[in-house]
Amino acid sequence: MALILAGLLGVFISLAGAWFITSPFNAVQAFGVDPSHLADIALAPGLGVRDIALGLIIIGFALARKPAATGAALLITSIVPIGDYAIAGKAFGYAAAVRHLITLPFLIILGLILVRK
Repeated sequence: MALILAGLLGVFISLAGAWFITSPFNAVQAFGVDPSHLADIALAPGLGVRDIALGLIIIGFALARKPAATGAALLITSIVPIGDYAIAGKAFGYAAAVRHLITLPFLIILGLILVRK
């Protein structure tokens, strides 16, 4: 069950990445950065590629039925929401950036469960 949940989390992360590539203006705005700055929008595809790659790594390990590797990937990926929180928090205040930490407990809990298997 944990592998299925991890795979679904990987799908969610990959879809978020695809959104950054296909609709950078909306994605950057949802990220918490003012999309009127051309530089911020130019970074969106890079964020998208990052998220797609991480999501596909998680999906790949889950499909290969490698619980420890999937768990390790989830734990490593937990760095991303922390970094995103720090970046968005510096731009708009840390209270407004808390939404970037929503996936963190899922990544850590599932990661720890799977690493122990």
